[in-house]
Amino acid sequence: MTSARESAIGDPQAGIPTFTADLLVIGGGIAGMSAAAMAAARGKRVILVEKAEQIGGSAALSGGLLWTLESYEALREEVPLGDPDLGRVLIDRYPDAVEWVRSLGVDVADKTYPRYVPRGCGHRFDILGYFDQCRRLIIQSDGMVIKSTDVEELIVEQGRVVGARMRDRDGEAIVRTPWTALATGGFQCDRDLVRKYIGEQAANLLIRSNPNSTGDGLRLGLSVGAATTRDMNGFYGHLMCYPITKEFAPSDFLRLAQSGYSLEGVLLDKAGQRFVDESIGYFNNAQVLTQLPGARALLVGDEIIRLASTTNALEVIDFPLEAEREGAHVARAVDLEGLSALVGAWGYDSDSVLATLTEFNALVENYPDKLSPGRKRNRRALDQPDYFAVEVQPAITFSHGGLRIDTDAQVLQ
Repeated sequence: MTSARESAIGDPQAGIPTFTADLLVIGGGIAGMSAAAMAAARGKRVILVEKAEQIGGSAALSGGLLWTLESYEALREEVPLGDPDLGRVLIDRYPDAVEWVRSLGVDVADKTYPRYVPRGCGHRFDILGYFDQCRRLIIQSDGMVIKSTDVEELIVEQGRVVGARMRDRDGEAIVRTPWTALATGGFQCDRDLVRKYIGEQAANLLIRSNPNSTGDGLRLGLSVGAATTRDMNGFYGHLMCYPITKEFAPSDFLRLAQSGYSLEGVLLDKAGQRFVDESIGYFNNAQVLTQLPGARALLVGDEIIRLASTTNALEVIDFPLEAEREGAHVARAVDLEGLSALVGAWGYDSDSVLATLTEFNALVENYPDKLSPGRKRNRRALDQPDYFAVEVQPAITFSHGGLRIDTDAQVLQ
């Protein structure tokens, strides 16, 4: 490893440079940097290893929203497959997490209730400033933040992980430590792991994240006998416009997303039929759409939806207009008849689209229980022209499944 701060102890048997620390953190995203900085703030010497050239992972590409659900009961209702004990930790310790960020001198906004996070609440904060402060803490506590380095294996002695072997452009090195934190288990960028755990069709999804989440931590954990979570096939994702013919870059992640509309609009398959309760969550819509043949759908909304979704806390974006400028399938009309006729050119059954939208408007406000699929929230007819339709496709941001842990974040077998 290259570092002007450290001299290698040396491995007399193999001649490999060896370093020591109180804690080794593998992965420099939001989880890894937070764990490393909190340990450093408590006087521990931490070595953090990140495979990318920069720290931050996908969090550095996000809008910087530290969010949770409004109560434990809401969490259990919205995420019924989640681990209840870990969910309790999330809800109970959330205020501590907010105060931790503030304690570093990072700007944290007042609590907000995101329009497109059902029953969610949270604080926007300076995510890049937070990473800078975490790094400062680690270095000030005689620690190291090492980038562009791959962890090749965990070292196990007497049934316990005591460090890791890693490699950078200068060769191999070893870190020996009583504690190792795996904070790099996301596998959305590894097609084989996505195919194995999420499904064949998911292997072709757009990747809306950093390019380095290839399941390194998952593989390391499995190599020493760790167990995986019960459900490995879930993921957090968004609906993006279709087609996207240019190279899909981080600057497009928000600009070409159509996710927010889906909670209040209507999603239709190629046959012109609804296939999901759109109001449950945009991430749920992305998961369900992945299972449809071709993984394509029609998203329909009216002017109220378009205007409400155009503004967020960061900037003003007309999302259908941005999609249209990139050559995606976008249609506009003054009535549903005209809109339905236009989408036929994309392979959708125009007559069925019109019939489904007409039936939806007739039932949603007065007889919502007759809708199939049902509609849990946002029970409003699409009746305010102009109307728009955007063809959408799912994109994956991160995988939900991973190594199984307890409430102390210890990996279980």
